[in-house]
Amino acid sequence: MKSNTQLRIISALVLVSILGVCIYLGSGATLGLILTIGMITLDEFYTNFLAKQRFSKSYFFGQLILIVSFIYVNFFGAEDIYKQYIINFAIFLNLLLIIYLFASDIEKTFIEDLVRKFPIAPSIYVSSSFIALSTIFHFDVWRKLTLILFMINFGMDTGAWFFGKNFGNKKLWPEVSPNKTIEGLIGGMLTSGLTAFIVTFLTFNRSNIQLFVTYCIFGLLSQIGDLIQSKIKRQFSIKDSSSLIPGHGGVYDRIDSLLFVAPFFALFTYGFILSVKP
Repeated sequence: MKSNTQLRIISALVLVSILGVCIYLGSGATLGLILTIGMITLDEFYTNFLAKQRFSKSYFFGQLILIVSFIYVNFFGAEDIYKQYIINFAIFLNLLLIIYLFASDIEKTFIEDLVRKFPIAPSIYVSSSFIALSTIFHFDVWRKLTLILFMINFGMDTGAWFFGKNFGNKKLWPEVSPNKTIEGLIGGMLTSGLTAFIVTFLTFNRSNIQLFVTYCIFGLLSQIGDLIQSKIKRQFSIKDSSSLIPGHGGVYDRIDSLLFVAPFFALFTYGFILSVKP
């Protein structure tokens, strides 16, 4: 019987290997992987959060919205202006979720009531977030940008775990996520900022304090995304979004931070790319 830690490590290695192969094969293969992950994420929303049957009417139309919009934007040459609209809309939804996180009492079922009344809402959120993420793969330097984005999330997760485990005394928000600490949050933000800053220097030869601060803020946003998911799961009374990934839970459990920070990073990318061109 493998321990949970062993399962987590093995699962993580498998996932990283799949991602690495797709990145090696090119942007088309990576976009196909992203679409597949989006469909699985949406499947978890409908089947586990909302307890809908697969291929029910709302499930079918929810997946159809994601697939059609993602393929149109990424494979049929949608103009940049449409991509910008989607990025801005995704950011707008995230800002609403931030308000929900801090302004809504945890006992209230606002999100649950909303998505049960409008079951198309999960599809709108997932579609806009994944399309925003996909926009970075249309730049020539998409591999470098992808590495920076993953360093932001990896740095936040790793730093929060290390500093929280070794120095964490003050709980961050025990009602929402009992294991997170303020020390972990600060350590994660600094680690996120530093790792992404180093990668940016090595790949783009760019280094200034504004970049470091920006990456720290992105680390904070990724933590907020994790807190939002934790709060939603508590309100739906579920522990994991699914049991698909051994030792990790569901796909949404693994990408909640990445999905939340992606629209902000996509918006940053447009300005960043312009600033590094000769």
